[in-house]
Amino acid sequence: MLEVLGLDEQTSGVYEALITQQGWKASDIAAHLGVGQSDVKEALDRLARLSLVRPSEEQPGQLRLVNPSIGLSALLARQEAELTEQHARFARTREEAARLTSQWSAAHALNGSVERLEGLDEVGRRVEELAAQAETEVLSFLPGGAQSLSALAALRQRDQRCLARGVRVRAVLLHSARNDRPTREYADWLLEAGADVRVCPSVPIRLVLCDGQSAVVPIDPQDERRGAFVMAAPGVVAALSALFETVWDGAEPFGERKLPYAEVSPQEQRLLTSLRSGLTDEAISRQLGVSVRTARRMLASLMEKLDARCRFEAGYEAARRGWL
Repeated sequence: MLEVLGLDEQTSGVYEALITQQGWKASDIAAHLGVGQSDVKEALDRLARLSLVRPSEEQPGQLRLVNPSIGLSALLARQEAELTEQHARFARTREEAARLTSQWSAAHALNGSVERLEGLDEVGRRVEELAAQAETEVLSFLPGGAQSLSALAALRQRDQRCLARGVRVRAVLLHSARNDRPTREYADWLLEAGADVRVCPSVPIRLVLCDGQSAVVPIDPQDERRGAFVMAAPGVVAALSALFETVWDGAEPFGERKLPYAEVSPQEQRLLTSLRSGLTDEAISRQLGVSVRTARRMLASLMEKLDARCRFEAGYEAARRGWL
């Protein structure tokens, strides 16, 4: 128990023997502990360095024991001082880490809602972070047809982690992706894992959307190696989300995904997405391009289809069925 004060097991044994058997000599202590007298002498030297024993004035060459309440209290005070200094160093280190983090954020942020990422490695790192923080969905545009093997490996790892947490994953690829075996195998794997994959003749831009709160787009769509922007402004993210939904609605399924329940129509899917976003009936009607009365009638029909008594229950049931 005294190791934290600098006393090893053998030194602690010698110290205890000095306390309980004050008349013992080094040979007695050695016999009692089953160690050599040289070991006892080394332990006594350690005790002297720790000020737990002192030279005797009455018997030159001998050591006298210091009252443990004094000697151990001094060691405890010293240990406490060291711990206090360690805590202070830790606090300073934490402050320095916070300062460096703030500098990093400032160096990569523009106008408070746009983060600039330089190079493919930095983009990959940031997208991985955003996907790891996602709670509801991760949406992607994958232009260019065939994807590189390194990109596919990163996508598979990212999507697997999202799906394992119950995060919905949707991806739009080009028709030509079907002609590339690795990309086709990735899409097949996505479907098998429970994601949604669609294809269309053209994809406007590489895009990653997370929870409708952040969007990642390339700085230069013609040269994605330059890096990307992370957009957090609600207006920009809403516009890019609308773009994704428009392309998604016009795309065709890459393959059939087996669901435990019947699929919803694209219009019902849009209604569910709006419902999950917490939009009012008026806002939903504007998004769907119908009257408020029609939007309410559609919502009532969808809730009946889900056997739900309230909007919250409808959202929960839709998520359980894999519709969200």
